[in-house]
Amino acid sequence: MTATAAPRKRRAMELNAVALMASTVLTGVLGIVFWIVAARLLPASAVGQASSALSAITFLAGLAQLNIVSVLLRFVPQAGRATGGFIARAYGLALGMGLVVTLGFVALGFGSAILGDEWFIPLVFVGATLCYALFLVQDGALTSLGGAVWVPLENLVAGLLRVALLFPLVLLSSRWGALAALVVPTLLAVLVVNTFVFRRLVPRHVATSTGSADVGWSSIKGFVAGDYAASALASCVALLPPVLVSAELGSEAAAYFYVPWYVSVSFGTLVWSIAMAFVVEYANDAAAFRRLIKRSMRLTALVSVAATTVSVAAAPLLLALLGSQYADQGTTLLRIIALSFPFSAGFVIFTALSVARKRLRPLVTALAVKAVVFLAVTAVGLTDFGLEGLALVYLAAEVVTALAVLPIGRRLYRELVASAGRPRQAETEVPARPEAAS
Repeated sequence: MTATAAPRKRRAMELNAVALMASTVLTGVLGIVFWIVAARLLPASAVGQASSALSAITFLAGLAQLNIVSVLLRFVPQAGRATGGFIARAYGLALGMGLVVTLGFVALGFGSAILGDEWFIPLVFVGATLCYALFLVQDGALTSLGGAVWVPLENLVAGLLRVALLFPLVLLSSRWGALAALVVPTLLAVLVVNTFVFRRLVPRHVATSTGSADVGWSSIKGFVAGDYAASALASCVALLPPVLVSAELGSEAAAYFYVPWYVSVSFGTLVWSIAMAFVVEYANDAAAFRRLIKRSMRLTALVSVAATTVSVAAAPLLLALLGSQYADQGTTLLRIIALSFPFSAGFVIFTALSVARKRLRPLVTALAVKAVVFLAVTAVGLTDFGLEGLALVYLAAEVVTALAVLPIGRRLYRELVASAGRPRQAETEVPARPEAAS
């Protein structure tokens, strides 16, 4: 490695992290603008129905995409000539899984419980879920191919289109306008971005690659299985609460709950952006682990403290933009949720260490316990303790989980520091072993 390589790598990680965080911020801000406009144009019940449908679709898409984002980040940098086929198979898996989980969802009657009994409801859920599944995966493709700087532009354009389309579509249908305004720009983004990925970025990556590791799906199935389990459990925690609130407390309560919860999910995506940039750079240069993780941890700490401070201070002002009822019902809720941010950030760092080490069993175990306890308590007690009680349960779950994994995270850190000083193993050795998902 030359004397100038380290600064170049350092700038690359930070550039990717800033680009992905900018994307998250743009998505979050435009998402809030969307719901502010929707709240002004529609009654709370219609806003609650649209937000609950979006939560269900996003949850199904999260299950469908098999957490392929992490797989792409971890293995595409070494895929070489196999890059195009590897990404195409990843997309195919996401689409196939999306069809399976969505058909199961509507067959069990959950779709009609949210949107009604019309004959086309299954088609709405299937089409929207497949679209969102690809939308989730394509950011991983862009980032792993060195195109992270395009992610903010993609999300900016999609977010602006959603807000712009909301006005005419709501006029056409107060019931379906908001949901259509969310889905149509997502479909357009999928078509445009993946044309760019396969026609421009994949050929460039293949042309500049110096080698080609074994990234056949059979050789990395252990990692994929463990990573998917972690993703599915995390999606349950992030995306099911709005659906539970709608089912237990009604669509109006779901409307008041959605924006504070949306802020929480957006924060999780924000700090995961830093972890994504770390994983990509580590996959390219494992010897730089100590430098990369220290910079990632400092940036994550800065972002989490800033997000907590701003959310606690600005909660009433933000929610008042939707209306006085939203501020009355959601201010304390948002403030309680914001107190969980530093602990959520700590768990994201633990997740990044687990992915880098390819040791996912402790991560899956921690997420399983958190998901089961949090969602079970919510399902059983929500009607008794209400929205603010739900926020307190979530805060407790985040604190306990972050503290529980701290000793394991320290051990993973020491192992990665030690492995950074040794010659790198071939990619075929680690993922192929069954214990690689542990």
